Amino acid sequence: MGISALAKSISIDGFLDYFIPVEIRVRPDSHRRARMFMLSHVFGPFLGNVIPLYLFIVGQDADYRFWTFAASITAFWVYPFMLKWTRAYNVIAFVSVQNLLFCILWACYSYGGIYSPFLPWVLITPILAFFYLPSQGRIKDGLLLLITANVTLFGLLVLSGYPFPPVDLELFQVIGIISTISASVYVAMMSLYFARVLKEQQRFEREVGEFLATSESLQSITSAAEQASAAKADFVASMSHELRTPLNAVIGYSQLLLDDAHDEGDESIAQDLENIHGAGAHLLKLVNDILDFSKIEAGKLELNFTFDNLKQRLGEVERLAGSALAERNYSLEADLWQADFVARCDWPALTKGVSHILLGAANGASGGSLSITATKGADGASLIRIKDPKGALDGRPIESLFDIFTDDRDATPTKYGGAGIDLALGQKFLGVIGADIHVSHDPSGGRTFTISIPAEVSPASQLALAS
Repeated sequence: MGISALAKSISIDGFLDYFIPVEIRVRPDSHRRARMFMLSHVFGPFLGNVIPLYLFIVGQDADYRFWTFAASITAFWVYPFMLKWTRAYNVIAFVSVQNLLFCILWACYSYGGIYSPFLPWVLITPILAFFYLPSQGRIKDGLLLLITANVTLFGLLVLSGYPFPPVDLELFQVIGIISTISASVYVAMMSLYFARVLKEQQRFEREVGEFLATSESLQSITSAAEQASAAKADFVASMSHELRTPLNAVIGYSQLLLDDAHDEGDESIAQDLENIHGAGAHLLKLVNDILDFSKIEAGKLELNFTFDNLKQRLGEVERLAGSALAERNYSLEADLWQADFVARCDWPALTKGVSHILLGAANGASGGSLSITATKGADGASLIRIKDPKGALDGRPIESLFDIFTDDRDATPTKYGGAGIDLALGQKFLGVIGADIHVSHDPSGGRTFTISIPAEVSPASQLALAS
């Protein structure tokens, strides 16, 4: 336990809160009243018992009047434990107010009647009562009725000429001073604590207000950022034609010039044109990837779930991705005999998603080999596993694999080729069809991408899963 936590646990507030039920502490107004109740019941009997102690010292008869008076004061120490055990705060507070009235009026009855030095304590009762309980509604009416009934009963005894026990009031002059001082100290103690509690509450309310203002500001900023992101996604998604048309022209014209160069036997020009054609094709692929990424983010990707054979569909992935992998000096081994079953999916999205995962895994400069397998899980899900035997050796941590255009290795992307958009886009395509992708490393340095496609996907959640 830290020093601050220890100090809080042994502070006055911590001690008082020990007896207060949790359901009261979570409500600020009720918590404040309960603390006032606890404070008066913990420290009040110390002040109150000064009077019986003085009576005992000066030799006042220790008869039933004395012991009833002392017991009614000491009984206030019982109420905190009753509160902790029963949690019935309002009932205990009413009983406590009644006990206080009995204590005061019994002292007045036993020691001087209307001339008793304890009579001014009656004025404290309403103050304490409304410290403990709210001054509104039925509770307020009940407290006023309780106080009025007790004072009225005592007044009727006085007016009826009921004989009060005889006492020598001259012996109570000092008691009157002690009683007045005790009452003043008691009220001052409660008032000071109440003022401190109110000050803390005002500070808390001010901090809450500042927090709410900050929260509203953050919400406004977040809303503006979401609107800007949506506008960006809409803009990029709508730029498909404008971006693809000039690139297709570059690729087409470079291909024509390349054919002419080959016909004329000009190999140096042909090599340059091949570089231009390859760069244009690569740029077109990158533009298509970015447009697909933005289309998914903008929620404009249309899905069509149908039933088909998973083995045949993954065979198409093998053919489409194989040539692209070969350009990166990667080979692809497909073991799909266990995938010969029918599944329900949006097949274009799955094809693109798996293809991009394959291309993203093939990120090493020295080439390598990849393998793809597929099976049906026990829950009916389709499981596709892509394994790169040397993937874990590239140094990229798992948590950054699906970040767009990131490469955490020490070497620069210029040397090795950046991580690009393939893995991030593959995850997006798989997400819209409800598929999960998990990456694991094995001790031999291999990395495995496990794609799980659920047997049934809720159409309402397809796009939400990708965001």
